[in-house]
Amino acid sequence: MTLRERLMTVYRGGKADRVPLTIYDWILEAALPGKGNPFEKQGLTLLGVAGLCEDKCDDTVTIDQKETGSGRDRQVITAIKTPVGQVTERAGFDPSFDSKWIREHFIKTVDDYKVMQYFYDHTTSEPSYQKFFVADKKMGQRGLIIGGIHPIPVAWLMLEIMGTETWCEAVMLHANEYDALQESLTRVYKRRLEIAADSPAEVVWYAESLTGTIVSPSLFNKYCKPIYDYGSKILKQAGKLTFSHYDGDNLSLKDCIAGVDIDIIEAFTPPPMCDMTIARARAAWPDKVLSINFPGTLFGEPAEVIERYTCEYMEQAGSDGKFAIGCTEEFDFARFEHTFSAISRAMERFQTKSQ
Repeated sequence: MTLRERLMTVYRGGKADRVPLTIYDWILEAALPGKGNPFEKQGLTLLGVAGLCEDKCDDTVTIDQKETGSGRDRQVITAIKTPVGQVTERAGFDPSFDSKWIREHFIKTVDDYKVMQYFYDHTTSEPSYQKFFVADKKMGQRGLIIGGIHPIPVAWLMLEIMGTETWCEAVMLHANEYDALQESLTRVYKRRLEIAADSPAEVVWYAESLTGTIVSPSLFNKYCKPIYDYGSKILKQAGKLTFSHYDGDNLSLKDCIAGVDIDIIEAFTPPPMCDMTIARARAAWPDKVLSINFPGTLFGEPAEVIERYTCEYMEQAGSDGKFAIGCTEEFDFARFEHTFSAISRAMERFQTKSQ
């Protein structure tokens, strides 16, 4: 099997010749710039993401951006101007990954809701597949390019537009105004899902990063389940797999996640970092693929500790397939060879022993 074939076999719910080991391609490039994939022969498979949509506003909305500084001092200030008011975001960037860190969100008070609602009411989404075609051709059999759309509306509003504290205030104290805002974004998002269904991508990514620490089961059922139900229906009809990023504490949401038709729970992070074991996830979600994130807290441990946890994870995953181990977060790049050598050795030894 090629690396891509192995991964897609597992993502489709089957059992491959061995358990895939994955890493986001941008993490590998940041860790080893220009050096390629030194663990390709050991099965390290690349995961990339390419957007499928392009949002456009009508000419009643103006978006102005100003960039200042460089490196760790780089800052981008974005202003959205509408006939009903203006909102502003200030963001910094991690120079290692170019990761965006929002220091000031667009929505700060309830008065800002109407501005963002106007923005979404005057926004459309259109297909934009060229980046996917280019990335997929470049990737070849070394891994997989996933079709990227924004996180579902509740996650996007929480993480990108409001920030966690303001979002919590919104759903507790300003539910009517918040629900109207989310409804406007949901209209745009449903169009994005339709575009993804028509796209060349085999796997479509919900990049949620939701956690049961913040989102309760009742909020999940109110704000997450309806859009998952809508998206899964049209994506499944188009033959797509759905790939959802759940890297937080999932134990309180296990029954909620069981009740939505998501194919792959990606970045699932087991103890000692998060609160739900692989064994418990297997029991709760027997039909879903677990594509786990190897906990970053273990990267600094001795090789024997990393190997022990790797074997424990594979033991809990069982022998029926539908399981991959991956790296989905930043880490100390000086530990790259140490960590991936230990994981690879343990996976090889475990799989040889199990045959």
